[in-house]
Order: sequence, then C-alpha cells, then structure tokens
Amino acid sequence: MLTVVGLGNPGQKYKKTKHNTGFMLLDGIIDGRFMSSAQFNQSGLAGFKSIFGIKGKFKKTTGPFVKIEGSLYSKRFLLIKPTTFMNESGKAFASLKTRGLIKDFSELLVVVDDVDLTTGTIRLRDKGSAGGHNGLKSIINHLGTNEFPRLRIGVGPRPDGREMVDYVLGSFHPDEFDALEESLKDASEVVEGWISGGYKEAQNIISTF
Repeated sequence: MLTVVGLGNPGQKYKKTKHNTGFMLLDGIIDGRFMSSAQFNQSGLAGFKSIFGIKGKFKKTTGPFVKIEGSLYSKRFLLIKPTTFMNESGKAFASLKTRGLIKDFSELLVVVDDVDLTTGTIRLRDKGSAGGHNGLKSIINHLGTNEFPRLRIGVGPRPDGREMVDYVLGSFHPDEFDALEESLKDASEVVEGWISGGYKEAQNIISTF
C-alpha cells in the first residue's frame, strides 16, 4: 500500500520544533488544512489521544508507530508517524516491513526536515544518502537500503556556530512561519501527486514551484 511516513519526535515539547516538520505536514493533511480531497478511516479518527497531541487522529498500534488509513481519488494510502525519537525512526520501518505494510520501496515516501535547504523550499529525491540526518540514517540501517523516495522540507539555513541538535530542536522564528506554511502547502501538493500518479507526477508538480 502507498505509505507516507512523516518524521519527528513524540511529545508536546517537540511539536513545533524544526525536526518535527514531517509530523507538521501529516497533521495538516489530517486536519483538512492540506489535501482536502482525502478521506480517512473513521476508526482511526475515533482513536486515542495520541502522544503527539493530536486528539482522535492517529490510531495507536502495537509497535513503534501510529497510523491512519485514507483514500484519495479511490487510491488507498497510509499516513505513519514513528513513536520513537528521531534517531530510532528506523524501528518503525523495520516493523512496517515485517508486517507487510512496506513491500515495494517505490510505494514509500518519507517526509523529513532538511537544514541544508532554506526554510520555504522543498526537494524530492528517489534515493540518496542520509546527508547527516539521524532519522534517515536509522531508516537506511534498518531497511538495508537508501533507495526509497524522500520529500525534504527546508528548515535552514544551517546554523553558523550553533550546535546542530540545539538548532533542529528549536522552534521556528515568527518571521519564518509564512515561508514554512507555504512549503507545507507545496509539500502536500507533491504528496497528493505522488498518491494519485506516482513519483513522476510528484516530480512534475514540484517542478512548477
């Protein structure tokens, strides 16, 4: 099944940090701010008060992730959030693979923050290295491959003279929110294109920004 995994850290204290941009995109899709044509499984919507602070949205599963099933233009898909911290994100992917929810890596799209991209920009790649991102590094280690699509959302520029961990676990500045919201909107359109028409359609959409 088509599966979109947003990366981030669980807990209210991390909710608005730069490292949680993947979660932010999925939350915007769930609450109807983005991708409004999508419909979601009501049993998922009626689920638990999640550790992510989203009431009744993502349904808890036994394992290192939460999920909700949706449909868009008659195509079924899953939205996934790992319940581990960022540097152990790969545990969710290993579990998804073991359970048969990930069979073909071309049907997997990982949404991740990127300090090497300016806030407000996004990039789509069909494969690649972790690029220093601990979440991607964990995923690659657990899956044994780097050949899976990823949608990178800019949270940069990379800080000068500031510890990287402090930067990615810090919040966006007020003057960055407009650019962030625009990049999340653009990213949601790419996700919509990927679900409806595959990687090539997603590429076509991102080329228009």
